Amino acid sequence: GGLAAAARLARQGFDVQLFEKTRGPGGRCNQLRVDGFTWDIGPTIVLMPEVFEETFRALGRRIEDYLTLIRCDPNYRVHFRDGSDVTFTSELCTMGRELERVEPGSFQRYLAFLAQGRTQYRISLDHFVGRNFDGISDYLSPGVLAKIFKARAHRRMYADVSRFFQDDRLRAALTFQTMYLGVSPFESPAVYGLLPFTELGVGIWFPKGGLYAIPLALERLAREEGVRLHYGTPVERILTENGRTTGVRLVGGEVVPADAVLCNADLPYAYEKLLDPKDAPFKRAPKLRFTSSGYMLYLGMKKKVPELLHHNVMFGRDYAGSFDDIFQRFRVPEDPSFYVNVPSHTDASLAPEGKDALYVLVPVPHQHPNLDWKVEGPKVRAKVFQRLGELGFPNLEADIEVERVFTPDDWAGTYNLARGSAFGLAQNFFQVGPFRPTNVDPNVKNLFFVGASTQPGTGLPTVLISAKLVTERLVTWARKEGVTLAPRTEAPVPVEVAA
Repeated sequence: GGLAAAARLARQGFDVQLFEKTRGPGGRCNQLRVDGFTWDIGPTIVLMPEVFEETFRALGRRIEDYLTLIRCDPNYRVHFRDGSDVTFTSELCTMGRELERVEPGSFQRYLAFLAQGRTQYRISLDHFVGRNFDGISDYLSPGVLAKIFKARAHRRMYADVSRFFQDDRLRAALTFQTMYLGVSPFESPAVYGLLPFTELGVGIWFPKGGLYAIPLALERLAREEGVRLHYGTPVERILTENGRTTGVRLVGGEVVPADAVLCNADLPYAYEKLLDPKDAPFKRAPKLRFTSSGYMLYLGMKKKVPELLHHNVMFGRDYAGSFDDIFQRFRVPEDPSFYVNVPSHTDASLAPEGKDALYVLVPVPHQHPNLDWKVEGPKVRAKVFQRLGELGFPNLEADIEVERVFTPDDWAGTYNLARGSAFGLAQNFFQVGPFRPTNVDPNVKNLFFVGASTQPGTGLPTVLISAKLVTERLVTWARKEGVTLAPRTEAPVPVEVAA
């Protein structure tokens, strides 16, 4: 979000400097490299490629010159506790056979489900996610309310999907996608039916080189537009005075003055740690709800694991109960569901020859006093390998050559994510649209926000849209301030950025 916004702002004529705590671009969309193995740390799939294309097009570029997107088909295989599995694909005839094998008569309803998902997708992009909301009146106008009902944003995801499918396995397989946003399908608005539609109707994509190719491409864009990037340079304080921000103070004491500040740090963290509560009070803080976190295993294997697809989902026994555990009881489910990603199946350069890189994500609660990850982590790890053994991989643990672990404590410490919440603020009904923290501070008029915890929400495509929306805000602010901007029209100077 910060990189995309920086590039957009520089193109509009702003003089932009970017300060980043870590040693390179990407934030949560980062990369881990050990002994020839390469893993994406956070996101692992690209959805809504049109949003990525728009970002590059808005900057006068072609996405093909910066990224090579590979379509993953089949999309993924889902394994259930009864020993059955379903392979999801965008190829309709094959998908029909898979669905009919599980629930006879379901394919016709699946087509209706996709049609509804397409409607939700277009309404969301065109009328909800793709715009700024200044207040509740924007949301409750007759035109917007009609679209809320048409997109079924007033219903719950799981209940809505259950209208189309009777088999609990299919209901689970077509609702777990809300966890891409770190929210429960039993609590999230049904409008997120757009997520399985984007997977199955539009496709799942993977950039050559892994998801980290995206921040590298955005970094290159930013440099070409003249943005000055400062890595390994954490911000200690956003300075405010008389209802305005005057710049930032870096760790070490250096003050960098600025006419406006755009904060890409996680918004709750920024209000808690970077801002003076007297100048920028955040009264909603105690009432905010956060997304889940993730317990991560990054495994370098001594050999190939050809039986796994690029994307694999393993469900535990109690689907509904596991979400109550994560979001209500703040404990790790007794039989956790988890996701296994094998990126080297699609891009062999991500592992040494004859070997595979495996990424395991177990959805778990965000940080909580009841959870000590020095204790919980080994328990979760043992359950993962026990389940993989039951699925036909009894020697997987013995075949590990390299292993790295990431817990909610690491999400909090490395990326300054409040409560170690890997996806930022939750996207329930009262934390979307005008109910979500806005991308301009109500008290500090030249302080802006971009990223997962501000409008419009979390997820890679949504964060890129956030960059577009906040750029519009900053251009409007500059005009009101009487600042003269000279949008760039000449061709950019190509810049090569080494990975």
